[in-house]
Amino acid sequence: MRIEDSIPSKASEFSDLVDSEAGASNTADIAFHFTKQLYNVSIPENSVAKTYATQAPGSDLMGIRLPSDTFTDLRYKIVEDKYVLQVRATASIKEGKQKVQYTSDATVVVTVLDTNDLSPLFYPIEYNATVFEDTPVHQSILKVVAEDADLGRNGEIYYSFLEETDMFAIHPVTGVISLRQRSGCQSERNVQSGQSEDQSETSELFAPEIRIRRHPQIVENSNADIYAIVNVSDRDDGIHGEISSLEIVDGDPDGHFRIRPTRQKGEYSIEVLKLLDRETTPQGYQLQLRARDRGIPPRESYKSVPVQLTDLNDNAPVFNKGIYDVKVPETAPVNTPLIRLKVTDADEGKNAQVFLEIVGGNEGGEFTINAETGMLYTAVPLDAESKQFYSLTVSAIDQGNVGTRKQSSAKVKIYVEDTNDNDPIFEKSELTVWIDENMPAGTSVTTVHAKDRDRGENAYISYLIANLNKVPFEIDHFSGIIKTTQLLDYESMRREYILRVRASDWGLPYRRQTEMQLTVKVKDINDNRPQFEKIDCVGHLSRYIPIGTEIITLSAIDFDTGNTISYRIVSGNEDGCFSMDATSGTITVSCDLTDIRVSERELNVTATDNTHFADIVRVRIKLVNSKRNTMSSQLLTDDTGTFDCKDTGVARRLREVLADAEDNNKPLAQEEFPMMPTRYGQNVHSPEFIDFPVEIKLVIEIWDTTESLSTESRAETRIRSFALDMETGELKVIGYLDREREYEYYLNVTVYDLGKPQKSSSRVLPITVLDVNDNAPKFEKNLASFRVTENALNGTAIFRANATDADEGDNAKVTYTLVTDTRDFHVDKITGVLTVSNSLDRERQDLYELRIRATDGGGKGPDNPPLYSEALVRISIDDINDNAPKFSLPSYTVKIREDIPKGTVVAVVTASDPDLGPEGEVVYSLEDTDSEGTFKIDRWSGTIRTVRPLDFEERQVHSLTVFASDKGNPSLSSEASVTVNVVDVNENMYAPQFSDFVLTGKVNENQPVGSFVMQVNATDMDAPGGDSNIEYSIRGGDGIGIFSIDNKVAAHQHLLRVYYQVQVWLGYQLDPTDWGWKLVDNTLEPVQTVLPPAPEKLLNTIFCNCKKGCSAKCGCKKVGLFCSLACTNCQGRSCSNVVSLTEEDSFDSNEDTSLLTQFTCTQNEDEEEQEEEEEREQEQEEREEFDGYNSDE
Repeated sequence: MRIEDSIPSKASEFSDLVDSEAGASNTADIAFHFTKQLYNVSIPENSVAKTYATQAPGSDLMGIRLPSDTFTDLRYKIVEDKYVLQVRATASIKEGKQKVQYTSDATVVVTVLDTNDLSPLFYPIEYNATVFEDTPVHQSILKVVAEDADLGRNGEIYYSFLEETDMFAIHPVTGVISLRQRSGCQSERNVQSGQSEDQSETSELFAPEIRIRRHPQIVENSNADIYAIVNVSDRDDGIHGEISSLEIVDGDPDGHFRIRPTRQKGEYSIEVLKLLDRETTPQGYQLQLRARDRGIPPRESYKSVPVQLTDLNDNAPVFNKGIYDVKVPETAPVNTPLIRLKVTDADEGKNAQVFLEIVGGNEGGEFTINAETGMLYTAVPLDAESKQFYSLTVSAIDQGNVGTRKQSSAKVKIYVEDTNDNDPIFEKSELTVWIDENMPAGTSVTTVHAKDRDRGENAYISYLIANLNKVPFEIDHFSGIIKTTQLLDYESMRREYILRVRASDWGLPYRRQTEMQLTVKVKDINDNRPQFEKIDCVGHLSRYIPIGTEIITLSAIDFDTGNTISYRIVSGNEDGCFSMDATSGTITVSCDLTDIRVSERELNVTATDNTHFADIVRVRIKLVNSKRNTMSSQLLTDDTGTFDCKDTGVARRLREVLADAEDNNKPLAQEEFPMMPTRYGQNVHSPEFIDFPVEIKLVIEIWDTTESLSTESRAETRIRSFALDMETGELKVIGYLDREREYEYYLNVTVYDLGKPQKSSSRVLPITVLDVNDNAPKFEKNLASFRVTENALNGTAIFRANATDADEGDNAKVTYTLVTDTRDFHVDKITGVLTVSNSLDRERQDLYELRIRATDGGGKGPDNPPLYSEALVRISIDDINDNAPKFSLPSYTVKIREDIPKGTVVAVVTASDPDLGPEGEVVYSLEDTDSEGTFKIDRWSGTIRTVRPLDFEERQVHSLTVFASDKGNPSLSSEASVTVNVVDVNENMYAPQFSDFVLTGKVNENQPVGSFVMQVNATDMDAPGGDSNIEYSIRGGDGIGIFSIDNKVAAHQHLLRVYYQVQVWLGYQLDPTDWGWKLVDNTLEPVQTVLPPAPEKLLNTIFCNCKKGCSAKCGCKKVGLFCSLACTNCQGRSCSNVVSLTEEDSFDSNEDTSLLTQFTCTQNEDEEEQEEEEEREQEQEEREEFDGYNSDE
């Protein structure tokens, strides 16, 4: 870069006023004092010896104004030299023979002015920057800083590149370097600033690359330390290719992993820091790695590392309860579902697959469990009487690998509820008891006992006699005691009773009853005395009948059966003349009656059954002395012979009793009790269905999550979706019904009775599941992507949506709508065809995400809306070249200083083309017809730079036309105007300078007007141009205008050739003014002195001010009083101009002497030093000679 400092047009001034009093003589009429007591002068820094300190242009002259013909000797002297100078003037005058001395003091404040003697310095002198390939154009890269110790404009700095480049631009004032072109590949740029070269680092185009070698999975809770090996590399060179760090930035909130470098460069390991638990993070981990290099700024890259955790069988199955309580009626049929045991396992796969089994409490095999579903069923009929409580231990074991399987268990307490399933049972089904006749009413016959194995009221028994005919017995309903209700007579009543004693429990819903046969036999007892058929017998008996003659037979009847009657004479036979057969009751003569002295005998006869005695019967025998029939052995015949007895009617009564007994004990014509086998005996009849439905149609979609099932389904279904209440016959849904999965069921409904043996009947019940709107339409594809050009015509078909509904009828009718709010596309309601409905413009919208909704025809009312589903259709709009590049502004106006360095960025125009690809790439061009190539534009970035220096004085406004064209075929373009206003910069930095502070000229008197007097020359250090063109004028001191000066040639036009010996001093001011934008002037005070012609020596002292010894080596030599106009021996080296002086009487006033120059050549350092030394010695000799001459004058 070239850094130029600008030199201010006016040096900074400062002044410290120091007051002093001028000394004066005692002579009152002569004013001897300085024009001012304080003067401000300035001198450039680093000035060489004998450089004049000058006042500011236009200031009053420094010195003492003297009246004419007064003082002859005036001298100035610095009495104090400390930048604040005390100047004293002394003069003397002769008053007569006396010499009067005058003195005066003044203060001169010297200000040291800054000169541009220091070059700008960079700090630091080297800058390194990395430019990424994706760095946006116009982005700042770095800022360079230089400092200049000079003051004011001398210290102001412009920055520019020494070598022209289109890749970068530098701001001329701030030093900020920015990118102006995108670098498409890795490249190296060297940017030079000033005289030093600034080499930037390689433009970093590559981020670190991450490669991973990892295990496919890691087992949870394992002791594995290393999960993956990560290799990180960077294709860059140097420090930019070094890896700074690799770290986990996301996906591991709890810090289970860490990154550790290995011994191999660029290799890292991902280690497991903590035990991993798959159940805590079932989805695993998604580690986000970030690799960063050491570049400045560092580049980063990211890599996602999935960590899949393999399940370890570290979790045992868990029951939702530890103890389950279940109640089941004992009448539950086999395969009755009791409860579903819910078991979960936090593991996955086989480790979470749980099988259940009953491991305890099921010794009799009463229950089974579905190993997969956990449903517990009855396996055999239950009997609460035999066992009313079961405590099952159910084990859940997962299906992990052998040796790793885990199990848990739960208790299932099953309470078998008693039902009235047992009949009362008598101790004996048949019983025969005897009862004595003639027992009083209420006599206990027997007590019957029945037992019921049920419990509670099901076992509470009551008794009754179920005979239909009345019997002389009763039974206590609760105790079972059977009693007589009347006196029983064996002889006249039934001798045997068959009682049906019924025992009935109090169970629900019906009572169970049983009967027994009780045979009550009436036992005959000797409760009747023998009774004689005839009593009070009186007969006549001959005394002469032989001994042994049967005289009478007495007959006694005993109503009791089986009794043997014996007879005896209880009295009247003391002499034993009569005897009576004990068995037959026949009385015979056992003595000679003749011996009996009495005429009449009375026998008292009785009969006995060995228990009871009959009443005594008196037999009166009258003895007669007749001898008739004496020879007969039997006196009495059946007609009682000669005895006359009284009939008692016992025989008649006996006949009646026997008739009653026969009548009461004969077989009955019909049973006096119901048939036992018909009602309470063998189970003969099967149950019969009443009002059995022909078909059931269900409109239901439910899932019954009831944990305990108290109902029983005998339906032979695969998934047990139904249950049938075994008491009420109510059919319930206990499972999930899905018409789309199975729309029809055939249930085999069986009804059982509880008889013995059990009887049953079965019927098939068809169940049809009716459709409800439970399925939303389903698209064939939920996501589809298409491309269409932006010039597609309206009606162009793009996609046909196809959705189906698993329901039926109106529930399956699908209509299509476009949910996305757009007018560019339309979907047909019936067919689902998606078409273009408006003009497409990729630049307006390049991607459409259209949601197509398929709605079924189901749903009635707000509480049951129709179901729908949506599909996403992505439509990408392909570009065509239909847009010309467009500038961000139609016109640009910029202002720029005229002194900016070459290559400075003036403006950046931007145009955008919304098209894609080559059609959207913009190329810039510049039409600079009226600026003669002052500017150029970067065809890619639109950066306008200066090619040549600007000059406000030459041209203030530049009008440019910029064209932006795309690369389409055909290409489209647009234009914008750029107006560059050049801002003037005060380049008039130096004031014209005369060769000396006081110039002395001479003219002879009596010269005509217009005669040449002298020529003054001033030089201006500004660059050639208006700022260095000088005009001259006389500002004062010439009285009434005696002299005039050419404003450009600087020649006095009053020339006198007459020499006077008396010196005449004319003081006037010459003002040379340059033509800069800001006028800078300087004032010279020449003193006109009329003198004799000058010696030849003076004329020969005019010398050429050749720099660096050019007078010797470069042919820079004096020709008369002029320096040569060009170097004559430069040998191709450059020369610089220096304004020269001339002194010729015949000078042509029309010649522009301000252009007279001498030249300086650039040489080697050794040659320059030698020539400079020779030049200084020559100049010193000439100045000493010239000073000596002035001293003589």
